[in-house]
Amino acid sequence: MKRTLRRAEGQTLIEFSLGITVFLMLLIGTIDLGRGVFMFNGVSQAAREIARETSVHPGTGSLGASTESLAVVDLQQAIVPGLGTPAFECVDIAGTTIAGSCQPGNWVRVTVSTEFHPALPLLALMGPFDLSSTSSAEIQ
Repeated sequence: MKRTLRRAEGQTLIEFSLGITVFLMLLIGTIDLGRGVFMFNGVSQAAREIARETSVHPGTGSLGASTESLAVVDLQQAIVPGLGTPAFECVDIAGTTIAGSCQPGNWVRVTVSTEFHPALPLLALMGPFDLSSTSSAEIQ
């Protein structure tokens, strides 16, 4: 009778190890998905905030060089991990790039990006994912 009891304990241990492995993979995958959505939301918000501040304070030299715009860029880089240097463009309402200086009525287009590194080993094999967002605001 003891012999069948030992076999049942071993079987339970193996079933538990297989079940917990699948459960933990699903749990970590769900957490990674949430982290990815959170980071993409942060990148999108950073693009909107930088575009809004640059539209109000475009700067006298190059676009986005005002102290207010630089302060918002620094803040967003502190909030979003790995956020790169934003790219600024002066565009018209149709989205065509304007050469020269931006005037009121033109639009500023800001593009920011970062990399997302998943924690789940299966997703990490695909490499980091590039998260990028573009936002535009009319220059005041």
